[in-house]
Amino acid sequence: MHRSSSARPGHEGFAGKVAGASLLASAALGASLLTAGSAAAARAEVHRPATSAAVEVPFLGATTTKSFAATTSSLKTAVSSAGMMVLGQLNQAGALSVTGLHLKGAETFFVGNPTTGKKLFAMDPAVGAVIPVRMYVWVDGAGQTEVGYLQPSALGKAVSPALAKPLTMLDGVAAKVVRSVTGHVATALGVVKNLSFVQVASNKSFAATTSSLETAVSSAGMMVLGQLNQAGALSVTGLHLKGAETFFVGNPTTGKKLFAMDPAVGIEIPLGMYLWVDHAGRTEIGYFHPAQVLTAVSVKFKAFSAMFDSIAERVAHSAS
Repeated sequence: MHRSSSARPGHEGFAGKVAGASLLASAALGASLLTAGSAAAARAEVHRPATSAAVEVPFLGATTTKSFAATTSSLKTAVSSAGMMVLGQLNQAGALSVTGLHLKGAETFFVGNPTTGKKLFAMDPAVGAVIPVRMYVWVDGAGQTEVGYLQPSALGKAVSPALAKPLTMLDGVAAKVVRSVTGHVATALGVVKNLSFVQVASNKSFAATTSSLETAVSSAGMMVLGQLNQAGALSVTGLHLKGAETFFVGNPTTGKKLFAMDPAVGIEIPLGMYLWVDHAGRTEIGYFHPAQVLTAVSVKFKAFSAMFDSIAERVAHSAS
């Protein structure tokens, strides 16, 4: 079933759980699991943010006649058959149930392959803003189960044009998984217009920046609802990054409102804020402008767009 860039409900919040040597450090709603990096000397220079050139990013997916439980089970099988792994999960529906919102299904699966990840992170650790691939399964307002994702190569192009071509392989993997799970070719559910990637250089060490980010999130009235420790997971492949971790930021009350409007909002909510150490040894904070993604999911979210952009900007600047 095609979706236009119109109405969708949304909620922030989720519970994560580790799957094997997972990239995801799980977190129940209202609790965050903090992974401390090794401390390095703080840098004195304050760096200004850089915003990438805007790109168009397809929001792709398909509807299935299967139940939510059968779909999530099929997805795990399809991922394995494609030579990938489910490296972590975010159970948004489970987390939001404590707010009184009982969704029929809303869960995110992080899909990747450590060997492939090693090559891409060695090329440019900023790629962690895109991988592992965020694949989202939810039950829509009509009671149908849907599977969707934002095209990895297009997201990669927003981070760095050099990442677009290497990430096309993951475009194919995601499309293959959707077809295997739903029986349909992934089609455009919407298009994220003018999406840009914001990058803020920190004058602190990686460990100090992660600590500052957690404080900044709390000060903004939000919570760290889960984490993906990409550096920790990749260390088992022999790649030892100085820091690479994604923090998922949200507020259960706001999330409840959004998911009630359209649960497809889980493709973006909670917000992902990625911290990494670049090849020059500098800690960076990056995120995709949430406003563009939210309005592509549904025009109903336009009223919330500026608020989320403002929160992300405030957190990044305060943390850096």
